[in-house]
Amino acid sequence: MIRVLDPIVAAQIAAGEVVERPASVIKELLENALDAGAQRITIDVRGGGIGEMRIQDDGSGIAADEVETAFMRHATSKLTSADDLWAIGTLGFRGEALPSIAAVSQVICTTRVADEPLGTELRIAGGELQARQAVGAAPGTTFVIRNLFYNVPVRREFLRAPATENAAISAIVTQYALAYPQVRFTLTIDGRLRLETNGSGHLPGVLLAIYGLETARQMLPVEVDSGGDLTRIAARGLVSPATFSRGSRDGMHISVNGRAVQPRGQIGKIFDEAYHTLLMKGRFPIVVLDIQLHPAAVDVNVHPTKSEVKFRDPERVQRIIARAIREVVQRTAVVQGWDGEIPQQVEADAPAADEPFEPLDDRTPEAWPDVTDAPAVPEKTNLPANVERPVRPPGASPYPAAEHATSAAPPLREAEAGYVRPVPPSLRSVRPVPREPHAAQAPLEEQAALRVDPPPVHTPVPGQIEQERREPLPQLRALAQLARSYLLAEGPEGALYLIDQHAAHERITYERLMTQHAARAIESQALLMPATMTLPPASQAALLGAEHELEHWGFRITEADSGVRVLALPASVAADQMRAALIEIADHLVGSGGSTPADWDERMLITLACHTSVRAGHPLTQGEQQALIDQLAACYGPRTCPHGRPTVIVVTRHQLARQFGRLQ
Repeated sequence: MIRVLDPIVAAQIAAGEVVERPASVIKELLENALDAGAQRITIDVRGGGIGEMRIQDDGSGIAADEVETAFMRHATSKLTSADDLWAIGTLGFRGEALPSIAAVSQVICTTRVADEPLGTELRIAGGELQARQAVGAAPGTTFVIRNLFYNVPVRREFLRAPATENAAISAIVTQYALAYPQVRFTLTIDGRLRLETNGSGHLPGVLLAIYGLETARQMLPVEVDSGGDLTRIAARGLVSPATFSRGSRDGMHISVNGRAVQPRGQIGKIFDEAYHTLLMKGRFPIVVLDIQLHPAAVDVNVHPTKSEVKFRDPERVQRIIARAIREVVQRTAVVQGWDGEIPQQVEADAPAADEPFEPLDDRTPEAWPDVTDAPAVPEKTNLPANVERPVRPPGASPYPAAEHATSAAPPLREAEAGYVRPVPPSLRSVRPVPREPHAAQAPLEEQAALRVDPPPVHTPVPGQIEQERREPLPQLRALAQLARSYLLAEGPEGALYLIDQHAAHERITYERLMTQHAARAIESQALLMPATMTLPPASQAALLGAEHELEHWGFRITEADSGVRVLALPASVAADQMRAALIEIADHLVGSGGSTPADWDERMLITLACHTSVRAGHPLTQGEQQALIDQLAACYGPRTCPHGRPTVIVVTRHQLARQFGRLQ
């Protein structure tokens, strides 16, 4: 029998399209506050938003005789006819948010317009009006949302842990704080201040408050304005250089006509084109960009949550904005010579590695600068801060001799001063593997500098699919280091092996961490001086909500006044990689829903391996090169890194002979 649903049931069903989780409520009410002209918005969340959410603004408020109407389905002040859908100039327009929220929670709405002496308080539970009264209130509106989904228990069971919901709420507030730097936002979670902006309208200041100084000072300003009226396309904001990226899209904050949207679909293609060949696959820039078009040139009514838009002329929008971003990124990108004195402009469309490195100088020897005029101490270096670099005496050549091309300083200087080059912390796990007597041995002092660890034993993570070990690497002899990023080695029968040092060490570290994880013995090191760092609010909320899980991985963190305080971290994580590792781990925490524990463990292992391995651009001695090659050969899966990229490329002797014309 077909029948019409009860209005309350129909409202609860419809609410599912608008209210997916607590962050959906925050988003809808934030947009209403911004439409009302609010200059100050305060958000207070408890219990992951399930217990209580309070959103207070100083906007225009709702008139006393319209408060109840505002909670009726499809009641709105922003549309009057279907024609208005083709030129929407406000964030809200459907009239579904308030009735949907009221249908699945207990709502207290207190509001007052400036020219009324008293405000109005409305109490609604499950879509039914409970009480109405006049109250004293400041101009503006305050919403208190309690017991979300209390009358829809199935929906409530599908919500994630409070830490994950808090992170999603923080992400929404962050989006709008960056889209509206002229508005003062304050976010408090469980009584702790997570985000506060000053509403000065200064976008870099908001970015600094959210991401910290390290990120803010690397961002590049972008501004473009093309066409006029219906054809106008304008964009303004900040983008990261090609050398600064993340492993997820969480750092991409895009707004179209002030509406926060997801960086996918037509929006995503803008940045795919802008950073084409400049970023490796799987890496994404940090972007804060506001795109402005005529309302008739963009359709915002294409998704139930209004998180996506469609452009009337997508190709033109993508071309103009992507070109502006690409020009800024390429114009400001420079690469350094061996000692950093001579910046060179990056060629257009030159592919960039996922790690910064110093390429070989490709000029002819005649074009090299007079080395007698070179500074005694290089201005910049890619060495980690905790690795001392020997000082070059005045007049010494900045280019290493050919037979010592893998050394970071002239060998004569090291011999005269008795200098022993310290080993980077990320390579202390690289151990020389015993080889046959005929194989070349590293100098004794270099062997002594390397910490000898027990050989890695492959123990799969529970639930991990076993892989067969195919074609293990043969015995290789280290020859040289190319571009401080690739190792050249000689194999059997004169084959030439090219090894990506970062990818190779990732594989070594990954298998060592996998063994420690299986034994529940991840090495952790307490910091003598705890490190305090500012993280994005969403990352901070995710990390602080998973303190116990992180301890298993060697991290001990607590809350600090201005961020998080790190008390301990995995022994192999370098200090300069601590912040990047924590942000990437937070991304995994936020996106962990729906995956198995084994999948999450696998992502953690890969993240730690990436941030604890020697970087591209790091010089290695001959002994370190040989030790890294030997450990790679001892790995269970030596031919790819944990991300699936190749670690080794082989050029056979036959191929060399053919290229040199030695074959008949």
